[in-house]
Amino acid sequence: MKLLYVTPFLVISSVVSAQWNISSSINTPVAIAPKTQNNAHSISDTKNGVITAWDDSRNALTNSTDIYAQRMKSNGYEKWASNGVAICTNTLMQKSVAIAGTGIDGSAIITWEDNRNGNWDIYAQKIDSSGNVLWATDGIVICNKTTAQKSPKLISDNAGGAIIVFEDSVNFYWDITAQRISATGVAMWATNGVAVCAAPNTQNNPKIDVDDLGGAVFTWQDKRNNVDYDIYAQRFDPSGTALWTANGVVVCNATNVQISARIEPDGANGALISWIDKRNAMDYNIYIQRITAAGVAQWTANGVAVCTATANQSGQDMKYLGANGVVVAWKDLRNGKYEIYAQQLDLSGMIQLTTNGILLSNTSSIKSINVNSISDGQGGSIMAWQDSTSLGFDIYTQRLNATGGVKWTTGGVAISTAANDQVNASQVTDGNGGAIYVWEDKRNGTDYEIYAHHLYGVGNTNSIQQQGENKLHVVCYPNPVDNSSIIELKNTNLPWSITIYDAYGKEIHSQTILNNDVYHLKTTPFSAGIYFYSIQLTDKSASYKGSFISTK
Repeated sequence: MKLLYVTPFLVISSVVSAQWNISSSINTPVAIAPKTQNNAHSISDTKNGVITAWDDSRNALTNSTDIYAQRMKSNGYEKWASNGVAICTNTLMQKSVAIAGTGIDGSAIITWEDNRNGNWDIYAQKIDSSGNVLWATDGIVICNKTTAQKSPKLISDNAGGAIIVFEDSVNFYWDITAQRISATGVAMWATNGVAVCAAPNTQNNPKIDVDDLGGAVFTWQDKRNNVDYDIYAQRFDPSGTALWTANGVVVCNATNVQISARIEPDGANGALISWIDKRNAMDYNIYIQRITAAGVAQWTANGVAVCTATANQSGQDMKYLGANGVVVAWKDLRNGKYEIYAQQLDLSGMIQLTTNGILLSNTSSIKSINVNSISDGQGGSIMAWQDSTSLGFDIYTQRLNATGGVKWTTGGVAISTAANDQVNASQVTDGNGGAIYVWEDKRNGTDYEIYAHHLYGVGNTNSIQQQGENKLHVVCYPNPVDNSSIIELKNTNLPWSITIYDAYGKEIHSQTILNNDVYHLKTTPFSAGIYFYSIQLTDKSASYKGSFISTK
């Protein structure tokens, strides 16, 4: 008898919603509209789900893009319109989207680059938890000078609005400018923004984070010395007034180049700032510094070494872990190919793990890059990255506990192993030690779409399993199924419910089982393919997810 499987990368566009699919080769679609959806960025929806915004070319006759967004609930169902709601579909091109939650009522603010006026400007839009845009159609102006602006980033202002930072070419070099926008879409600082840094030569690649008082701390790479880049920082209060030295304070001005700064709050209105550093004149390493609320470097001058192993370390990301300090992850060439490493430091700048970090990715991978880091909400961290195989890039993840110990499968857990490339993963906490992952996906072989996956805090798609243990003792046999197959719970006397889904996440049957009975699979006819089932005790004290195969 030949087994017939549903092709895992086939997607039916008429399916408008789906529960989290437990298969890492199938996953859950977020946006599978025509043409390309890419540059996805995600935030928590404050209810253990996720809001994602991206650049989208579905409406384009050429290569231009619009801005779309989608909310996925904690159970994996789409909250908004299928394939996302339009944030901006104005004529010409919108791109380089960024998103931040307001922390109020599950709303979010989205910003992007926009060339509707003939040069690149910065626009923004606010969207509520139901998917309704709240400001003017196609967004409001953040900066529309006659010169170009690009690379916007933003944070919440803790009052329903946002602070947006961007690169500004008004002085014929790139400088750093910022604007605060209120909860109702009113610019609160000077028209077209306030200069964060207008020092000579180029300042670019700005990053921003909160100071917990309604203001912000900024960092960027700075070539004011006219030789090479250094790292600078500045803090603004809520009124848009600079609190530190004009044009910023030095974070690192060691010899040679320092670039690609990243920033996190330090819990005391200052900041933790990391960067890529070539002070040794041979290769790139990772350094970090803590800046106090007064703009004073708190650790070793020019930073603490996170990793100075041989060859290049770059592409770092990091996350503040509260009292447990900060975790930094990066791609690392020390073994002749890029792998993912991580290090944890306490808030006094002391290294907490093995010198030069611990390996997270699988040594059998061809290349591992593009790491993204979040807090797990329990003192630890969760990293996601893309792993190269002979068939393309996949998405993998790992969780570290509060002391930096590896919690999940050595080498990482597979998030997506679909056909072709899966790239640029971002993730948010699910509120229970796990994460929801979103990425750009080329499984259709033609263009990128947006997919998502959920992993529980135990490192798998089943909330009850602990390292493979099935606490409810759910059995499904025989499997592949025939007319005699049943699903049975051997470790409870409570009533339970079962819901069965096809390979695309569409619900096809649901039933409540009383008196510790079994579920007979012959109750529902199944065509050939793979099916997924979700079991929950009626008192909601435990649940389980599994799968079975139907054959012809």
